[in-house]
Amino acid sequence: MKTNPIRFITGFVCLFALYHAAEYMVLFKNNAGGFLAFQALFFIAAWFIAKWQFKEGLAAWGLSIKKHFIPQLLLGMMMGIILYGLTYFINLITGVEVKVGVPQFSYMIGPLLLFLFGNLFSSFAEDVLTRGYLYKHLNGKISVAALIFISAAVYLFNHIYRLNDGIVTYLYLFLLGVLFIIPLILTRRLWFTGGMHWAGNVFFYFTHNLIQTIPGEVAFSANYTLCICILLMIPASYFMLKSNNMIAADKSKNAKLRMV
Repeated sequence: MKTNPIRFITGFVCLFALYHAAEYMVLFKNNAGGFLAFQALFFIAAWFIAKWQFKEGLAAWGLSIKKHFIPQLLLGMMMGIILYGLTYFINLITGVEVKVGVPQFSYMIGPLLLFLFGNLFSSFAEDVLTRGYLYKHLNGKISVAALIFISAAVYLFNHIYRLNDGIVTYLYLFLLGVLFIIPLILTRRLWFTGGMHWAGNVFFYFTHNLIQTIPGEVAFSANYTLCICILLMIPASYFMLKSNNMIAADKSKNAKLRMV
């Protein structure tokens, strides 16, 4: 189906505004109710926009639940934990980061469950905005390389509150954008990507916000370690999807990414 530029821009701006309204509520107002309300509005709007543009529901953005979505979700969650777990382990053993305090688990369980719940919506909303929406509109119309670059760039600039954090932050956000779009291209679904995104965020929150972890004396940014691990996870994700028969059949020249 040919993309209508006006519909494309209108839909994206609407979803962008709702996503960042939710982020504003939690980051600057500490308003959990407002955050959840705008997240609900985001997914309602995403459904209506999909109906308007493609006469589909959320499946248009890669959230089809017809079959095999749970294995993809669980495998993605495992890969997200591996990504951030490997990064954290390397940083600890090299002294790049230092663990200085571990509260009792009884004090951590409440905040952890709240973050687990809230970040589920935030992660999948961002995946719809920066990946599912773009994939639906652009797949088959531009090259796979261009699609990966555009999605990763949009993901980077979607972090509007991180744009003053410097080049290392830009680098790891862009690489994360590359890592996260590839499973969508391979499976045509967001479940693996969303699971990896969500579980990775939760693991990072647990190890850096609940457990007290600070930079060590080694003159090396922890984010460089993350960049290296992301690069390792790109082929690892492909082979995990391939070995579990989760790669979709290639029906068009741009539908499937070929790893060489």
